[in-house]
Amino acid sequence: MEKFLNNAAHWRRRAEQKRAKASSSFPYRDRDRLLKVAEEYDRLAERAERWHTPSDPTVFQRGAVVSSENSA
Repeated sequence: MEKFLNNAAHWRRRAEQKRAKASSSFPYRDRDRLLKVAEEYDRLAERAERWHTPSDPTVFQRGAVVSSENSA
């Protein structure tokens, strides 16, 4: 399960699938719902990208806090 949870490409594909489906002939309410789901998938993709590229070396790795003192 973790393989796709932290896979940004997976979530971006899902978002594109929802957008493609929304572009079909759906009632406006259903189309809006599909587009909102696509936005949520984009947010998950952004989180997955942040998971793989921490901006701070003391940021957690797989749930554990890591600092420069502990990693030596």
